[in-house]
Amino acid sequence: MPDKTTKTDSKKKNSAGKQNEFDIEKALARLEEINSELTKSGTSLKDSMALYKEGVELAEKCKENLEGVEKEIQILSADE
Repeated sequence: MPDKTTKTDSKKKNSAGKQNEFDIEKALARLEEINSELTKSGTSLKDSMALYKEGVELAEKCKENLEGVEKEIQILSADE
């Protein structure tokens, strides 16, 4: 049977893949929000702990992402 994949299907697959990509700008913005929430005096201990955990996880993802970018730059620089 012929493949019934269309250009629209391919675009949907590409869009879905891009949605799974890590967006460091959004992560950094969220870290700023978390920081703001943690500095408020009315934040409960339970909420503070959840925010702290989220912040640590986001910071680790940012670090990994930046390390990957750094490696790519090193590879590109070595090719010159």
